[in-house]
Amino acid sequence: MSAIAFTIARPHHGKRSMAEERARQLGEIYSRHGATVKLTNIVSGPNTGCIALLRKYPDFSTAASAFQAVSSDPAHVEFWREREANPAADIVVGREIVRTVYGEQRWDTHPISHVRRYEITRDNVAKAMELLPEVEAVVSKANVNVVGVLPVTGEDLSTMMIGYQFISIDGWGEALDTVGNSDEFRAIVSRAAEFGTLRSAFMMIPF
Repeated sequence: MSAIAFTIARPHHGKRSMAEERARQLGEIYSRHGATVKLTNIVSGPNTGCIALLRKYPDFSTAASAFQAVSSDPAHVEFWREREANPAADIVVGREIVRTVYGEQRWDTHPISHVRRYEITRDNVAKAMELLPEVEAVVSKANVNVVGVLPVTGEDLSTMMIGYQFISIDGWGEALDTVGNSDEFRAIVSRAAEFGTLRSAFMMIPF
């Protein structure tokens, strides 16, 4: 299991480069305090055009310690002082937290992410998770990594997100053309509809 915190921001017109550079600065601060950091552009789906800063920790104890350390880091305090004086983006999602319940993020080898968000009650989560090994067996033929996460904070906790991670954008396209259209995969998706409703999906690429 991993604990993952993420922030989403929409760059102001003409200030994307500044917003991305600031995300890198903030990511370096988190990295110094034990986070594995990923910076992405959201290129499709809800929040298209936004940037996302993701921080991964091996457990919540580590995440909590890192949160306290980052908060008291002078570089972090100065970062937010500069950001408030000259903002380059609007924060769309503040610090939200999820936990992995299936698989593990492979940001180093599979940097492209296609995430599908399901509305699902907690009593159906275990049943839905039973399908994930089958999903993984199908999509792994196209070198796709599968991760299941549940929200820990946020407005709607009756959700589950399934992340499909690809080695490249070309790999994403090939996987959708092949396994994504296969009868085997579609049959699993149909069974998943018994436990939850697919509400949205989005795609992220690193910068």
